[in-house]
Amino acid sequence: MGILDTLIRPDPVSFSDIKDLDLLRINRLSADLRTARDKVNGQLAKRELLEKQREAAVQKKVEAENQLGVFGMVQVLLQKTSDYARQQVKTRIEDVVSEALNVVFGGSHKFLIDLSLRGNQPIAEYYLNDGSTLTKLPDYDRGGGKVDIIALALRLAVGEMEGIDGPLFLDEVGKHVSKEYAPAVAYFLKEYSANFGRQIILITHNADLAEIGEISLSVKLVEKVRYPYYDETL
Repeated sequence: MGILDTLIRPDPVSFSDIKDLDLLRINRLSADLRTARDKVNGQLAKRELLEKQREAAVQKKVEAENQLGVFGMVQVLLQKTSDYARQQVKTRIEDVVSEALNVVFGGSHKFLIDLSLRGNQPIAEYYLNDGSTLTKLPDYDRGGGKVDIIALALRLAVGEMEGIDGPLFLDEVGKHVSKEYAPAVAYFLKEYSANFGRQIILITHNADLAEIGEISLSVKLVEKVRYPYYDETL
């Protein structure tokens, strides 16, 4: 072996050195993959949270629009009546809504309408006195059952005073009312139907409300196929 061979010949590399190098690279790649996965999971979690917030905001907007629509019906009814009749309508609506709240929730709730004239037009403002606080309505921060019952009672009162005939269709009425008050909602609707001779066609997921019907139709989802069946309690 000559001098040249000694200068250019590399030192031998052992198999253990190669194995250690591969393990180091694998560990780095694994760490990079874990970091990337954590980032992706974090972004997915943020996206899911934003989607839920968007859905909640859309739902709140729909509920707010429904509230405005109900109070708008009352406003139109008040504008269509004479001064004397207007006071009668006001008193009747106040009584119906107050009675509905007290039947469902108990206590001494009072629904109040404050009438004033602006530009020769009657303008109504609405308040709820629950026995301890006076709240101006619609109150979008007041969630839950009382808003549902107020809206329901307003629809019933306006419908009767407008003389609207035919059955009453209700979809998921009182869905924000706590379960403990559901039987009281059912009782209120049954008494309304009996007193005014009004047929009610009700769509609900609540068993207490479904039981007030003389005839009920249930729809069950079995292996992604819906099967309706009748349950007659005459």
